[in-house]
Amino acid sequence: MIREARERDEFITPASPPGLKVVQIATDNSRSSENVYMDCNSWTPDSQRFTFWRQPSDDGRQPGGLWLCDTTDNFSIEPIIEYEVRANLHTFPKMRDAFVNACLSPDGTAVYATVRRQDVLEVSRIDLATRQRHVVATAPVPWTIRGQFSISCDSRHLVEGVFLGDGRTEGAPWGLCVFDLQQGTHRFVELGNGFRNLHCQYSKNPAAPTDMLVSGGPGRLSDGSWLTPPDGSWRHQDLPGRFAPGQGPLTTHHVIRDDGTHWRMLPIGNGGDMLSGGHCGFRGTGDTVCAAMYDTRGGKWRAPIVELTPVSWPGGRDHPEYWRGQLAAGVPAPVDLSRKLARADSCHIAGDRSGKYFVSDTDGYVEGKYAFLWVATYVEAPGEPPWLQAKYLLQPRSTYKGQPAHAHPVLSADGRYVAFQSDFSGRPQVNVAYGFDYP
Repeated sequence: MIREARERDEFITPASPPGLKVVQIATDNSRSSENVYMDCNSWTPDSQRFTFWRQPSDDGRQPGGLWLCDTTDNFSIEPIIEYEVRANLHTFPKMRDAFVNACLSPDGTAVYATVRRQDVLEVSRIDLATRQRHVVATAPVPWTIRGQFSISCDSRHLVEGVFLGDGRTEGAPWGLCVFDLQQGTHRFVELGNGFRNLHCQYSKNPAAPTDMLVSGGPGRLSDGSWLTPPDGSWRHQDLPGRFAPGQGPLTTHHVIRDDGTHWRMLPIGNGGDMLSGGHCGFRGTGDTVCAAMYDTRGGKWRAPIVELTPVSWPGGRDHPEYWRGQLAAGVPAPVDLSRKLARADSCHIAGDRSGKYFVSDTDGYVEGKYAFLWVATYVEAPGEPPWLQAKYLLQPRSTYKGQPAHAHPVLSADGRYVAFQSDFSGRPQVNVAYGFDYP
């Protein structure tokens, strides 16, 4: 165990709750650290330990890896997996051997990791008590991977976002590589060319363990071209000026089964002035989804949090109204959970296991120094839809210049801890806030 943690009061402001404490868990200034992204499980069920990423040191002497932090032992940290080389979207097609990704199992007993070994994707299980490691499943290597990772709540299935093209064919699809961790088998599921930024995440509902959220559109843009070129990259720099409904990146979200069936549309936005922000997740262990969206109707900018019930259509995604989202005829309106806030302003959102508590940052993409974190309680009362009762928490003082500098707040399973990242110390590092009450 390594003890680097130090208290940081720079994130606490006069508006923060009395008694709030913040600890920076990794303080070696020769290397950065980052939260596990909100889509992927990172906390043990007892909220005592969580995983985070640590990057290689500047001099290359210390490797990158997935680390574990123990909140009950003065926030001590230790490596679970260390790697010399990690593949990403661009380097994956050129590598023969490389670490790919890892995640904590929902029961908190093991970490599952994938590596590329020549022409095979290999999944290993690492027992956290014994550190024993053994291979549990393999699959043929796809053209490239997106690095999006999720494990089902029954710890049976693991999914990786993959590009199923050959590097030459126009309109090739992105999809899922689904591993059955008990049987040691795999399957590839095609979703479409517009599913590059999948944000795939499994439901936490034990009654629907194969349900998952995926993000993506039809793939054809308003100029007739494909969102993803043949090599699996993204046309981020030359997208058409305005998207037709359903054609913008990250504007549509879906709940599907991990075999690619039972498509359900999330009725959120999908117009030129009403778009999804791309960040969403199942509320607790239920079937509804909470999402941040952008609403610029009337020339005003708002970023509300809405709760959505997935909508089934006859014929699924082939129904002509399917991709219209909130604009489709007869679709029930989303519940605006942020309607009682002084201003609706949400970016990255995360909830606890019960679905009662939330944390969010405000949108810092334009000026990160103005962003702050807030927490909220999900309130249900007779006679009206539910809403979020919110409370200011702290200022992350991050630049938001690149993913590692986004706050990316994550709640522990019981909601007692907020893990977030900030580059205020000079480079991105993970911090933990605690000692606060919810409104």
